[in-house]
Amino acid sequence: MCPICKTDKYLSPNMRFLINPECYHKICESCVDRIFSLGPAPCPYPKCGKILRKNKFKQQIFEDLSIEKEIDIRRKVNSIYNQTEEDFATLKEFNKYLEDIEEIVFKLSNGIDVEQTESELNKYESEHKLEILERNMRESQKNDDLVKYRDSMERLKQEKLKIQKQMELEDLEYQKQQQQDLLDKMTNSSTSSEDLIKQQQSQMAKRSNLRRKQLQNITSQLDSQFNQSNPFQKQLAEDASAVPFTPFQ
Repeated sequence: MCPICKTDKYLSPNMRFLINPECYHKICESCVDRIFSLGPAPCPYPKCGKILRKNKFKQQIFEDLSIEKEIDIRRKVNSIYNQTEEDFATLKEFNKYLEDIEEIVFKLSNGIDVEQTESELNKYESEHKLEILERNMRESQKNDDLVKYRDSMERLKQEKLKIQKQMELEDLEYQKQQQQDLLDKMTNSSTSSEDLIKQQQSQMAKRSNLRRKQLQNITSQLDSQFNQSNPFQKQLAEDASAVPFTPFQ
């Protein structure tokens, strides 16, 4: 039942409950439309007082609201404290940075020094706004490159399959032709059938090896073209070359 309009879910099976990260109070979708369509308004729950906006409402994912809240807080904090290991001189400094993030998430999730923690978070965001934006853009570019890379990989895979199927059809047609040629030779040639079959098997084996090499060469050429034209693949190669060789891995 919606605590605001008292509509029973049994009578309205399609009713959806939404929550707002400002307070996480459950409100049915109809009440959200009715109360917040004209703009921000106070949460209708008694003694809440939080100002809510319609575009911030979302469907609850986790049954446990504490988990939902922690994930939202973690997402918000990570969007501000968004440095990566490459931004630090040492691993120790990076680990300390991660510990600080966990402390912030813990305090906000458990209601410990919330005002002070949020004030420090807002201050950090204000002082490092450009750096945060730059890192978010950098991460977004990486994600875009990864999507493009996966799409390119799929196209490469499909191209290889297309070539392979085409060669298989050509080989099948060739085999049919060879069978007909064998029958003609067995009918008109003075050579024994056994010798003719051996000759044809030898020719087929040579052609099969040649076709296999052709397919390997074509595949290698496609891989080479893909690696040369794909910036994400180049980055992977650079990252791999930067890792020192360890014989005991």
